[in-house]
Amino acid sequence: MESNETETSMADEDSKIATSTDNASNDDNENYEKLPKEQVSEGIRQDVIMWMAGMFFIIALLGTMFGLGHLRGWNAQSGYSHNSSADRFLPEPFEPEPGVPGRSDRDANTRWYYWQLPPGEANALTRLFVWMCYIGHQLTIWATIFYAQKKKINGEIPGPKYSSQIFTFQSMPLLLNIFFHIMHLTQTHITYDALAQDVSEASSQGAVIMLLVLVLLMEYRDRGLAFKWPTADNKDKVSRKLRLSQGPVNMVRKYHGYAFAWGAIYTFWYHPMENTWGHALGFLHTWMIMLQGSLMYTNVHLNRLWRLILEAWVVIHGSIVASQTGGPDLNGTFLWPMFCFGFLWMFTMTQIFGFSFWKKIPWWLRFFPFLVYLGICVWCYSWIPDKNGNYYIRLPQEIIRIPGLEYASVLYAWLLLWIFQRVEKKINTNKSDEERNKPLSAAYETLYILGFMLVYVIMIVLSYLLQQLDAKQSLFTLMIVLMFVFIFFTCVSFMFLDPIFKRRSSKVVPGKITDKRDKANGYGAVGGDEIHAKSNKGYEDTDM
Repeated sequence: MESNETETSMADEDSKIATSTDNASNDDNENYEKLPKEQVSEGIRQDVIMWMAGMFFIIALLGTMFGLGHLRGWNAQSGYSHNSSADRFLPEPFEPEPGVPGRSDRDANTRWYYWQLPPGEANALTRLFVWMCYIGHQLTIWATIFYAQKKKINGEIPGPKYSSQIFTFQSMPLLLNIFFHIMHLTQTHITYDALAQDVSEASSQGAVIMLLVLVLLMEYRDRGLAFKWPTADNKDKVSRKLRLSQGPVNMVRKYHGYAFAWGAIYTFWYHPMENTWGHALGFLHTWMIMLQGSLMYTNVHLNRLWRLILEAWVVIHGSIVASQTGGPDLNGTFLWPMFCFGFLWMFTMTQIFGFSFWKKIPWWLRFFPFLVYLGICVWCYSWIPDKNGNYYIRLPQEIIRIPGLEYASVLYAWLLLWIFQRVEKKINTNKSDEERNKPLSAAYETLYILGFMLVYVIMIVLSYLLQQLDAKQSLFTLMIVLMFVFIFFTCVSFMFLDPIFKRRSSKVVPGKITDKRDKANGYGAVGGDEIHAKSNKGYEDTDM
């Protein structure tokens, strides 16, 4: 009898979970039913105009980048075609050069970034110039995100949370990003070097992978990790047992804008604006992420197709960069299959399931895209040899490497935030309601902001030390290490932001707890902030 009551209770709870998640998804996707009819039907929306202006700008800028590079005779596609750029760069260190920093071991050619001036030509002025540009870009964009989130959480901006209207806090970051992109192109043709002279290339790649991992965690609520599983729509006992609690997910949803801004801007300033397709597609990707950040609190920001393009763009960019820089197509040397098929695994197993139509068709059809993908992989590896000329040998290890790393990293990020939130809850247990709801003083808020920025300073310093101390490991190994380090410190940075943006309320936040474990842990449905049900006190969420 008790078992039946338990099962009934769990079924009721799952019904609540599904209702809560559907309501949250309606808030967070391209659902315009709640908008005034005149806003939907009359004319082109302001957010769409801003998006179109942003895309027009980056296309024009990249065209200018190619034009200026062509006028100057630049043709540095990769280190394998070094003869055309021998007057500008050092050759790739395919053979170890004993005693030469960054070029003295067998893995040096994987770590050496080709598009940088010879170390003897770089000086304090060229380094200072690019660092000042990067710091100015980073801090001003963070400031606009902070300002917007403060305004929203304090109710100082009229209208719904997401709308088609453009405010100053959205147009300002767009203008700042435009200014700094023009500045970077100008700087490239004056001093050339970007941050690559001082920090490890693994840090740039690690920052991008960190961003992709956080996207997976942020989207977990609506699409799970594999074939739209496990989400609240999955009612079976196994799904309920394995489904991750939403507290950490909601924290990423709330503060992801700061981490994504760092990943995009840091990567953008790592590379000079060289006229190659690899650079162009990379700059297009970082720009789209910055444009998405500028469109915070707009309906375009929530558009599922646009978000999928942002997340999956790495399939195109990674494959082309690997093809461009991977060397001659000799047996076992071309690298594009690992990037192409590794990221396509993520695309067909996880990323495409953010669309609502998957709920309306038979569940078994969710496996069809992945099966097609596997068939294409088997066919392609029938003509992609390994170093010994054997076919199919590379297939299992290459296609699983990237998705295995990303899925493991999602669980790692979730676990970190879960632990941090449990520790925070434990610390706050003995505090009175008055203490918990007391607004932060300006001094304490400043300290939390400084702590947040210190976290990213530490990440950059570690990247600098790896470069200057010439860590003799492969680029892939260093990238994995830095990715895990970056995820850790990014989660720490969220904890510095959380006390600032917890909106104190005299009422319990409307909405249901999304999971029994969330209820036990004290985390709410959409907000991701602690709900004190007994004392009728809570916090409201302002995710971006």
